[in-house]
Amino acid sequence: MMAFFTTFSSSFQLAISFWPFAALLLTFPLLVVQYMRLRRLVVGRMVMVYLVVLYALGLVAFTLYPMPDNPAWFCAHHAVSPQLHPLASIMDIQAEGLRAVLQVVMNIVFFMPFGMFLRVMYPVRWYMVVLLGLTLSLTIEVTQLTGAFGLYPCSYRLFDVDDLLLNTGGALVGYWCGRLLPDLRNVKHGETVTTQPGLVRRLVAFILDVVAVLVVRTCIGIILYITMPGLAGNTVAGLSYGILAGGELVVQLIMPLMMGGQTIGGWMTGISLDDRERSWPHRLTMYLLRLGYIGLFMYGIVLGPRAGMPVVIGWLGVTLVSWWRYRRLPYTIIDAVWPRRR
Repeated sequence: MMAFFTTFSSSFQLAISFWPFAALLLTFPLLVVQYMRLRRLVVGRMVMVYLVVLYALGLVAFTLYPMPDNPAWFCAHHAVSPQLHPLASIMDIQAEGLRAVLQVVMNIVFFMPFGMFLRVMYPVRWYMVVLLGLTLSLTIEVTQLTGAFGLYPCSYRLFDVDDLLLNTGGALVGYWCGRLLPDLRNVKHGETVTTQPGLVRRLVAFILDVVAVLVVRTCIGIILYITMPGLAGNTVAGLSYGILAGGELVVQLIMPLMMGGQTIGGWMTGISLDDRERSWPHRLTMYLLRLGYIGLFMYGIVLGPRAGMPVVIGWLGVTLVSWWRYRRLPYTIIDAVWPRRR
């Protein structure tokens, strides 16, 4: 038995280490979708989404992954045949005692979060939960039976028909237990465009802006690599930084000036930076300060961990203090000294 578990040790430990962080990373696109749909952050829904992503990764980690590290040895020494007799796991309780009881209970408990999530987030009836729970369980069992559809040379987990029954029952129990949780199905929508977003919403918009620029830079880099493969390394690096700077100029300065204070990320999350009436010179100065503010952060990133760390830490410190004290970002200091329009 111990020899069997050691085949999973290294990859299993790696999966557990990255599990919560991977869930947090995968939650970000869903956070963007929430801002696009609801135009506001609903904390309950966001917490539920993170827990569901965490649960989904756990479902994969504990039912499909990790695969044994030595396929040839494992397949030669562990023949895994499907268990096709209904209720066999129940019958095993008398012979195997506590171990069989725990297996039955955990197969039910493992699918309860799925049913609870459906009840809390979507207007579904119990029979749909049964159908979806059965479909999810069958997908997992078939994946195990086929060695992840041929990715592994043999079946490395047991296909058990009882798992289908117990998992589906667990989803239904979770659906009933979902009555005890807050109802997050119907929530109010926020303003289509807001000029007073919170710090989280601003951060999401900023990340989207950075990702947009990086995607464009990557695409242009690929085109240059294909069309001009003989370019020197220094030339490529210079072009790369030039594209990055040009992209930031367009996204952080030209776009908000021309689009009512919205960048790409601001458009997606419903943010306008024009939070007050400003004259054209005032707006231009404010956006130039903002461009320099963002450029300082990007400069710290480009410098690398050693040289750039003080820049990034200082930038974050000033940002957090400014937000905590004034609920504004540092570049808006221009509003305090610029004469108001009469």
